[in-house]
Amino acid sequence: MKIKKICCEHARNLDIVLVLAKLGHYPSKTTVKEAWFLSPLRSETQASFHVSYHKNRWYDFGLGKGGNCLDLVIALKQCSITEALQFLANDQLLTISDLKKPSLSFHKQISKKEKEGINIICVQELSNFQLLRYAKKRGIPKELIRELTSEVHCELYGKRYYAIGLQNRRGGYELRNAFYKASSSPKSYSYFQQDGNGLIITEGLFDYLSLAVLDPELFFTHDHIILNSLSFIQEIIKGFDGYVHPIFLFLDNDPAGDRMTSYLLEHFAQAIDLRYRFYPHKDLNEKLCHVRP
Repeated sequence: MKIKKICCEHARNLDIVLVLAKLGHYPSKTTVKEAWFLSPLRSETQASFHVSYHKNRWYDFGLGKGGNCLDLVIALKQCSITEALQFLANDQLLTISDLKKPSLSFHKQISKKEKEGINIICVQELSNFQLLRYAKKRGIPKELIRELTSEVHCELYGKRYYAIGLQNRRGGYELRNAFYKASSSPKSYSYFQQDGNGLIITEGLFDYLSLAVLDPELFFTHDHIILNSLSFIQEIIKGFDGYVHPIFLFLDNDPAGDRMTSYLLEHFAQAIDLRYRFYPHKDLNEKLCHVRP
């Protein structure tokens, strides 16, 4: 087996908040500039372990010491530099600059078997800096995503994660962050009632959020269904049989979206295909990222 290696400079630049999360430590408080943790180096009841996002440096006020990511791992593991480098290399952690580069691992689909193991620990107001930064990268303002979604902390096979969460009608959550796309059981479509002037159907969480940015007047005066999976089309048809208000369709511009749009147009006389509004882009979020880079 090939032994992975990492240099000291790379290790020093690893994202401290991400490393702490990988080790099971999560901030007690965050702002746009900093995060505060209960110290991972000692026992305490009030968070006095500070991490600066801008400098990517930590400081433990109780110990009066701080440093970079490599210093932190050495202190946590009580190990040598060589051992710390080996630990970081094996964990395949990312530098702050890496977070700006596209990578398949950021959008890894969690398998069906893994989904069954997701356990929701807590749901709270969205405040995590990493999640807000990810939403901003997708074109969604902080105020909007905090209003429409939640911050969900969950556990998968003994490891804790946090994600942007949107609840479905059965109580499960669609989970998104910069590293994975998943859902907790039970899975279903999401349905949100507003003024009842009509119904908007989108495919996923970021399509739903993107429409709120692109056309807030339409968004905030209509009810919403977010499919979360095209497999729920049959449930939608049964649940909204006889619906008398307009149904606006914003499914993807791809073969699957074409088929589902045609299917819904056949079953709902009042359905209107509005995908032309983001053509030639694949979906609403792709258009949003294009017009608001």
